[in-house]
Amino acid sequence: MNTTEPSYDLRPLTIADFELVTSLWRSTDGMSQLESPEELQTFLDRNPHCSILAEEGDALLGAILCGHDGRRGYMYHAAVSAYARGRGVGRAMVEHCARHLKTIGIQRVTLFTLNDNCPAKEFWKHLGFRQRDDIIQFAFDLKKFD
Repeated sequence: MNTTEPSYDLRPLTIADFELVTSLWRSTDGMSQLESPEELQTFLDRNPHCSILAEEGDALLGAILCGHDGRRGYMYHAAVSAYARGRGVGRAMVEHCARHLKTIGIQRVTLFTLNDNCPAKEFWKHLGFRQRDDIIQFAFDLKKFD
C-alpha cells in the first residue's frame, strides 16, 4: 500500500487559469469545443468551488470542470498531462469534485466523453462510473437563432 503523500496540490480553477488549462485541454486527445474566456467565467460563477486543477510547483498536472444544475452534477474536460498520468492525479481531482458535489446535496454525477475516446472510457470505468447505453444525446446550436 502506498502511504506517501502526493507531491501535487489541488486548488480551485479560476478564470486566471484560462490560458493554462485551455493549453492542457487542447493538447489532450478527445477534447472538443472548448469554452471562450467569457463562457468559462459564466460557468465558474454559476458553480463556485466546483472546478479544480492539480499543480506541482508551477507545472499544471490536470484540470477538470465540474458543476451542477441543482439536481445533478456534471464533469467536463477532465484532463491530466501525459507527464502526470498514472500518479493518481485524475482520481484525486474526480474524488475532490465528487465530495464537493455531495456536500451541497447532489446525489449523482454525469459526464460526457466522445465515443471513440477509449482511454477516457477506461479511466471512468476504472473509477466505478458506468457507461449508459439507454440514452441518446441530442444537441442544438443556438447560434441558429441569430
